Amino acid sequence: MMMQTLEVPSQDYGAPVQTFTDGFYGPAGAPIRHYLTRLEQASGAKPSYLSMGASPRQYLYLDLPFMLDAHALFDQAELAVADDDLLLRRVRFARLPLDRASLVLFPDFVAQWVRSGHTPETLPLDRDAIAARCRDTWAAQIQFRVPEAQRPAALAEIDAELSPLLARPAIVRIPEKFRGLPPETVFDFTADMSRNWNDQAKRVPDSEAESGFANRLELSGQNMEKYALPISWGLYDVINKRSGGGGSIRPEDVPGPGYHWYNMGTFTIQPSYYVYFFWSWVIQVDVDCAHDPAHPEQRFDVWARIKFEGPGFPHGGADTPNAISIERVVLVKEP
Repeated sequence: MMMQTLEVPSQDYGAPVQTFTDGFYGPAGAPIRHYLTRLEQASGAKPSYLSMGASPRQYLYLDLPFMLDAHALFDQAELAVADDDLLLRRVRFARLPLDRASLVLFPDFVAQWVRSGHTPETLPLDRDAIAARCRDTWAAQIQFRVPEAQRPAALAEIDAELSPLLARPAIVRIPEKFRGLPPETVFDFTADMSRNWNDQAKRVPDSEAESGFANRLELSGQNMEKYALPISWGLYDVINKRSGGGGSIRPEDVPGPGYHWYNMGTFTIQPSYYVYFFWSWVIQVDVDCAHDPAHPEQRFDVWARIKFEGPGFPHGGADTPNAISIERVVLVKEP
C-alpha cells in the first residue's frame, strides 16, 4: 500500500486496498475490508493517549463493542475460505493480533459486559476457543517463517505469553464491598491489568485476595527504607504531563493485618489517566476507560485493596517477609 500510494499519490486509496485484499484473501477479502474500516472508525472515535510502555488497555478503542464486531467479521472471513488451507492460514494470521489482544483484555470485556447489565457467563466470547486458535495460528506461522534451528525458542514464546493469561480466572466478580451498587457505576481493575515497571512487583497467586492474585512488592534492607509507610499513590495525566491528584497511606491508616480497602479520594478521570503506587511509580493501572466524553465532569471515588506484611509494617507478623500486596483498584461513580 505504501509503494502504491507513493507511485500514484492521487489514486483512490480504496482501489489498491481492494486489489490486495481480494488477491491475498480471496473470498475473505470483503469481510477483511469491513474489519479494516471498522478498526479505523473505532480508533477515530476513541483517540488513544499512550504512555511510555503502553499496555493494550491504553488503546481505548479496543473495547467490547469493537471486539464483538471484529470477531464476527473474521468469523465470516474464515467461513468464506474454510475449504482453502492457504487462504485460511492468511486470514488467521490477519486475526492473530485481534486474538492476542482479546486474551490480554478478556477481564475488561467481562467487566464491560457486566456494566451493561448482563451476567458474566453470557459474554459472547469463548476465551478457550480464542486461545486455541491463537496458539495454532502462531505455531503455524513459526513453522512457515522461522528457520528450523530457531523454532523451539520461538514456540516457547507462545507459552511464555499465553500461559500466564490463561492462568487467570476467566471471570472475576466485582469485589464484595461494591456488589450492592449499580454495576454500571463500578470500574474494577485487577492485578493483571497493571503495568509493573521492570517487573519489580511480581504478579502472584494470593489465597487472601478476592480475585485470587495480587501484585506483590517484597522488601528487604535498603528497599524497606525506601518503601516504608507512608506510601504515596495518585493519578497521572499522560496528555498534560501533570498530576491528577493523589494521597498517601500512613501507619495509622492500617487498621489490622491482611487486606483492607483504602480510599484515595474523589477525582474526575480524564483521557490518559492512570493510577500509580509508590514514589517510584513501579505499579501503574490505566483507568481512563472510566472517562465518559459526554460527562467529563463526572467524579469517582478511587479505592485500592492493599495488604501490608512483615515486621516493618503495622500489624505485620515477625515471621513474614516485609511486603506490600496490591490486589486491585476500583473506581466508583459519584451519584
